[in-house]
Amino acid sequence: MSDAPRVPADVVAALDRAPGRALMLGHVHPDADVLGTLLAIGEALQARRWSVVAGGPHPAPGALSFLPGVERYEVLKTLEGAFDVAVLTDCPNPDRTEGLIDAAKRAAPVVVNIDHHPDNRRYGTVNWIDVGAAATGEMVYRLLTALGAPLTPSIATNLFTAVHTDTGSFRYSNVTPETFRIAAALTAAGARPDVVSAALYERRAPDALRMLGESLARVHVSDDGRVAWLALPAGAVPERFIESEELVNYPRSIGSVKVACLLRELGGGRVKVSLRAKGEVDVNRIAGGFGGGGHANAAGCTISGPLDAVTRRVLDAVSAALAAPR
Repeated sequence: MSDAPRVPADVVAALDRAPGRALMLGHVHPDADVLGTLLAIGEALQARRWSVVAGGPHPAPGALSFLPGVERYEVLKTLEGAFDVAVLTDCPNPDRTEGLIDAAKRAAPVVVNIDHHPDNRRYGTVNWIDVGAAATGEMVYRLLTALGAPLTPSIATNLFTAVHTDTGSFRYSNVTPETFRIAAALTAAGARPDVVSAALYERRAPDALRMLGESLARVHVSDDGRVAWLALPAGAVPERFIESEELVNYPRSIGSVKVACLLRELGGGRVKVSLRAKGEVDVNRIAGGFGGGGHANAAGCTISGPLDAVTRRVLDAVSAALAAPR
């Protein structure tokens, strides 16, 4: 039997109503966590005769073109018309919508915020934050079950992919028996783990291994072996390659490493930072110090400044975190 908490009544009530117009709003650089959950909710609502608009400030990456319904995900610069409800998933910081959250609040009387990040800013009119869930996909599965929505193969595939990626392929320490119960139910409903894994990890372009080698040649490890980092200047490798590779996991895989950092120069004087840890350092706190956030073992932020200077700032913060008493 599942021991997962019930879905809050106000979350169910926001969607269990007469059909209307719904907005599925994603954050910047959408990943499988957000796309899979939004597409699943959107399909369930469409089956109930809702009109659904799904999109965000950036397009869905080509690496996730296999997700059912992703072709309907739009790039939104503004919002047109009124909505009865707006839904955001796996988005702890509303600033990551690049202002679209403000437009959503003007356009919709109800904004539903569904997330499992402990630093979520509770910006919705309805907030469901379950830090005990290993993945937001788990929460959306429970929501659709509470709504009595049929689990079609396409919904199951989207949610299985969201759970798969949000848990690091079921490798993170927050994975629970409930995670596997949900993954099993999604598989029974038509998700195919082999197809999802092949789409995520076995669709490299012919030149991808060369670019991977060039990227990994930039990995540095601290003298004590506890920190590894990879700093990529703008244009070092194509955007499509970065979209398809979890580069930060390579320095994290070094046995002695406690914290891994990927620093990616975006241009315009900004650097995107991804942080990963192995349980001894809370990288969410490090990212939070730079205006970002995430989880204790996986977090990120965007910092203004030249790549070299940002790298030094981040490494100093990591060193301080490692030196702090626990």
